[in-house]
Amino acid sequence: MSVESRRVVVISSREHEFFYKLLGLKDVVVAGREGLGGLVSKLKTEKDVAVILIEESLAREAGLDVFSLNEKGFGPLVTIVSDSKVSLESDPKAYYLKFASQIIGYELGV
Repeated sequence: MSVESRRVVVISSREHEFFYKLLGLKDVVVAGREGLGGLVSKLKTEKDVAVILIEESLAREAGLDVFSLNEKGFGPLVTIVSDSKVSLESDPKAYYLKFASQIIGYELGV
């Protein structure tokens, strides 16, 4: 029985690079907002990448929509990592309502 190994890639700012390495994540790519979309597209085509973690501030600056990145076929899961106090104080209920609404195709209310 063969076990397939896949990578978790973190796209980070230079300030947080070593934090992710201390957590044990080996594939940390330092990037700015320029070229971030191309980098994510390239990583999504690599067969050995399972998850792509992007710092929220980088994704926001580059105008990336994580919801649309995950819609396009099979491939690695792209998700956001909160990297500032402001994003940690945001309402998770609103985030997940938006996420669920995009998956099922209509607005949810709770």
